[in-house]
Amino acid sequence: MKKHRRAAYSSDIKNVALARQSIASFAANCGFSAEDVSDIRLAAGEALSNAVEHGSGTTARNIFVECTFEDDSLAIVIEDSGSSFTEPSVRATVEPDDRGRGFGIFLMRRLMDEVTFARNGTIVRLVRRRG
Repeated sequence: MKKHRRAAYSSDIKNVALARQSIASFAANCGFSAEDVSDIRLAAGEALSNAVEHGSGTTARNIFVECTFEDDSLAIVIEDSGSSFTEPSVRATVEPDDRGRGFGIFLMRRLMDEVTFARNGTIVRLVRRRG
C-alpha cells in the first residue's frame, strides 16, 4: 500500500525540528524499527538544516518535504528555494573536509540507502528501504 505526505515549512531553523519529527512519525507509521526511525530522523535533519542554511536565495524561503512509502521503500524529498550548491566530490562524502564541511552529506550517505541531489542541490532525495 502506498502512503504519501507533503508539507511546506518556512525556511526557519525553528522548523527543522518540526519537519524532522513529522518525517520520523511518518517512517514509524510505515513500520520502520525505532533504530531505523532514529537514522532516518538524523539524515533528514541534516538535509533540512542544509536547506535552511543554503536555501535562502529568494524571498519565498520555503522548504517543501514530500514523503512517499511504497514497496517497502521510503523516499523523502526535501526541496528549498535557494540558488544552488556544488555537490561535493565522492571523497568528500566518504569523509568530511578539515573544516568539518560536508559532514551532513557524509551522515546522510551512511544512514540512508540512497542520497541524490537535483536542480543544483536544491532538491535532496533520501531513500531508506525497510529491511
